[in-house]
Formats: sequence, C-alpha cells, structure tokens
Amino acid sequence: MLCLNNEFTGALIHGTEIVWLPFPRYDSSPVFAKLLDEERGGSFLVEGEVESQSYLVPNVVETKLKGGGEVVDLLLRGEHALVRKIRAPNPLKMKVNVTFNYGRDKAKVQRLAKGIYKFSNPENSEFLELHILFPEMDEETWTVSGEGYVFLGHFSDDRFGIYGKDVKFDLSRGFERTIYYWRSQLKRGKSRGKVAKLELSGLSGEELLNAYDTSVGVLLGLLYNPTGAIVAAPTTSLPEIEGGSRNWDYRFAWVRDSAIVADALISAGYLTEARRILDFFSRMVSFTTKPFLYPLYAVDGSVPPKEVEIPWLSGYLNSRPVRVGNAAAAQLQLDLEGFFMDALHKYFVATGDTNYVRGHLDVIEYIADWVSENWKLEDVGIWEERGVRAHYTHSKVMMWVALDRAGKIMKSLDRENRWRDSRNELREWINENLVKERFLKKPGSEEVDAALLTLPLYDFVEVTDQRFLNTLSEVERRLVVKGQVKRYERDFLGEAKYPFTLASLWLARVYLRLGRMEESAKIVSGILEATGGTYLVGEHIDPDRKQFTGNFPQAFAQANLILTLREMANATVGDAEE
Repeated sequence: MLCLNNEFTGALIHGTEIVWLPFPRYDSSPVFAKLLDEERGGSFLVEGEVESQSYLVPNVVETKLKGGGEVVDLLLRGEHALVRKIRAPNPLKMKVNVTFNYGRDKAKVQRLAKGIYKFSNPENSEFLELHILFPEMDEETWTVSGEGYVFLGHFSDDRFGIYGKDVKFDLSRGFERTIYYWRSQLKRGKSRGKVAKLELSGLSGEELLNAYDTSVGVLLGLLYNPTGAIVAAPTTSLPEIEGGSRNWDYRFAWVRDSAIVADALISAGYLTEARRILDFFSRMVSFTTKPFLYPLYAVDGSVPPKEVEIPWLSGYLNSRPVRVGNAAAAQLQLDLEGFFMDALHKYFVATGDTNYVRGHLDVIEYIADWVSENWKLEDVGIWEERGVRAHYTHSKVMMWVALDRAGKIMKSLDRENRWRDSRNELREWINENLVKERFLKKPGSEEVDAALLTLPLYDFVEVTDQRFLNTLSEVERRLVVKGQVKRYERDFLGEAKYPFTLASLWLARVYLRLGRMEESAKIVSGILEATGGTYLVGEHIDPDRKQFTGNFPQAFAQANLILTLREMANATVGDAEE
C-alpha cells in the first residue's frame, strides 16, 4: 500500500483502490474504510490491472495500468479533497462506495448534474461532492474514456460545495500546484547529496535517496497544517499481530513521537516545520500540574476522545477490535518533557535563535522546575504499560535530559542554571538504583528494554561506557530477531512477537557510533527490503515475511530512518556537498 497526505488528512491506496480516507482530518470518521472491513468499509476503485506503481513526488502516486491506462492520485493541498487524474485509452470502470460513521451508515447518493453527484450522511450534517470530468462517460456504468479528472471533496454544509457556484473551478491548476508544492519541498532540505553518495548492503545511492525523500515527504504530509501538530500515523487499528488485539488508534499527536520528528526535520533542514511542532506543544504546556499532562493530543490541541471499540467492523484481516480514541491519553508518562526539551535545544543549536528561546523561557523554566521536584514519581514508561507503574530507567534518563537541556539553554543565554544540583542528584540515583553491571529496565528487574539503546543517543552515557556495552550485549542476545530488535520480551498483553522498527533503528545508530558500519547497514537494508520499494515504514516488522505490521506509515520510524541515513552519510561521505 502507498499513502497520500496533504497536511489535513491521509489516504491509503491498494493498487487502484482507495481503501482508507478520513475526512476532513486524520482523526475523523473515514468515508472509505475497506482497510478495516472488506464488506462494510467502502472504497473508491478504478478497475484495471496494475503494471507498476510508485511515487511521482512525495504524496503523489502514479499507477500505470496494463493496456496503457494511468492513474495519478493526490490529496489537494489546502483542501479536503481527493483528485484522481485518469488516462483511459480504453474504457475504465469506477466504483465509488462512500460510508459514514466508520462504515455503519451507507451514504445517500443524489445526482446533481451530468457527472456530478452528492453523497450525504443520514443526518445531512456532512457530504461529499463527486465531479467526474471526462470527455466521455457512461453514467449507467460509471465508465470513462479519454483523459480527465475525478474530484471528491468533503464539505460540512451544502453552502460550501462547489456545484452551482459562480467562481471558476480550475481543478487542473490545483492538481499541478499540489505536485509542484511537494516537488519543491524536497529541494528545501539538506543532506540529499550526501545520502545519494551512500552505497551499502546492496542498496544504491539512488535507492537510499528515495527512502530519505519519501520519509521527508511522509513527515511533512502528516503535519496538520492548521496547528502544527503531527500525527503518529494516519491509521487506526492496523494490528501488530494478525488476528490479535494489539490494535490501537494512532491518529493523534504524541509528545514523544512529535519530538523525534522535530529532531529529524531539524537534522534534514526543515526548521520551519520543526518549529511549528515545538510551537504546538509549547501551547499545550500546563502551568498548574505536569507540563504535558497528556501524552497525546488531538490535532486541534484538545484531549483525544475516550477509547471505544467499533464492534460492527471486522478489522484488518479480521483483527478485532477496531478502536477509536486512545486510552494512553490518561497515562502518566515522565519521559515526555525530556524529549521535548531535547528537540527544543537542538532547534536552538541549529538556528541560534535566541529571541525564539527567550520567548519560551516560561515553558523551559516550568518544565525544569517540575521535573526537578517530581523525578521520584513512578510512571508507565515509554511502552505505555497499562496499569503497571514503576521507576523505569528510560523515563528517569529522559527526565535527566530535560534538566540537562534546560541548563544548556540557560548557559547559552548567560542565565542561572538552578537545576544543576537536581540533575546531578538524579544521575546519582540512576547509577545507584538502576545499574547492576548493566542498565536495568527498572529496579530489581532482569528484563531487557530496547529503550535503553537511547542512552548514548541522548548523551546520558558515552557509547563506549562498559555499563552500556553490557546492556547492548543483553539486547543483542535477548531481543534481536533476524537482525531486527524487539522492544521487550513480554508486556501486559503477553509475549512481544515482532521487532519494533524504531528500536531497530536505534540499534543501527548505536552501531554507527561504535564504528560497526556493516551491522548498521544490514539493519537499514532489512527495513528497506520490507518496504517493497515504497520506502514507507511501519511500526513493527515481520522478519520472516519481510512485511510491516501495525499502523502505517509510522512517523517516528520514518524520522529515525532520516536520522540514521544522515548519520551514515556523515560517517562515510564526510563533507560532501549537501
């Protein structure tokens, strides 16, 4: 499957069929949800046998059909609309099945004029307009010939539709401007020249550059334009394990994931977009309690809805339940402030923008004050263990990161660092309680935690620290499966079956810092092989089938792929032109 994004919402396309598309935004109910139910979900199919399919530019999919046909799909920039440009030297039939309320309600269909249709929900509170703009069309069979466009736009009210308006509707211009926008976005970044010079594990520089560019395009497309929030993934309930219950809604903005994305965007030269993410979460800070009271937020900044199950959907490959909302919003997670502060500090280092940082001193100081006063709390940790609180080492280290980065920012501004003693006390506590020849997952635990791979990545220890090397050895011995890394061995739902892409990329970056380039390259090669040439990266990876599982594509995985490729390029290409 390939993904379309337009900074408002995202669609998944399987062959020539749109199988997932929420309107008007990522966390809305989908109008096409066949991804989660073959019978009830609804889809938009252009019949034809696929010969080849790839990204024309990021977020624009070009599909060539046998017999000479072609379909180019995109979501219009600045609008809640899907456009399909179709070239049909031979007649092509279309099937459009719109549903509302997660597939529960069939759309009411009304013909407005030749080639123009209206799809309404039962309450008439939202509708879609479908415009089929072709020189030849059989309205009985919805078969088109020649070259033309199909426009599907979402509107909340009849007054805002396109049909019957006096203003000219120039679809071709909007289509071409969207392509131009995504092509021009790539040219703004840096390190593309370095990445293109890489060659590793049978992958050419061109392939690695395509992976890099696709990852950048995914992240830019997932950035919700009105607010600067970035969703973790554009989907809900794609299962970690086929037929299992590890099915979650990821269409929200996690503080942690977003900070990782900001880090990658800063690294790749997209400072404006990274700043928008930081601005969004700066506005989310609470000054009466924990700074990030919620681990995740809706894209408009509100608290995500209560997690509910959608019983009438069968789920992807019959994997129930389908969930909407995410109960993790109510969890206490103590690593969030550290991720945010690290990204903010990296932005400051990259830009030297003292005015920006001074404008956020209230946020910086409050976060550091709160962490210094509350680091002894227990939490559920980065892996969101439901109902299991503890002193997780990773959380404690990220709280140390929050204090450390606050101090560094203050030093750069010639201001007092009043958290130095708290930072040092926290480090001593970690060393006394969470180390036993190696770093532990939590006090007294013999479990292995892949999150501990981040300790040198966030400068808590040197990568050559013997305690970390001992930790690394345990990760390699107990969590590595066919070259990829599981998060842990077991959690509150039982055994962890598949490796976690983010953890695998952490290991790749650790190997780079240890000079183990070949081992790092093998990890990246294994991940890219699983993309099947699409370069879209999922949450988990099945190393046997070489396929991803879980929600897709995953923002923090694409972000860490960018970071890994840049670090590889810096290590091997050096000072080549950006």
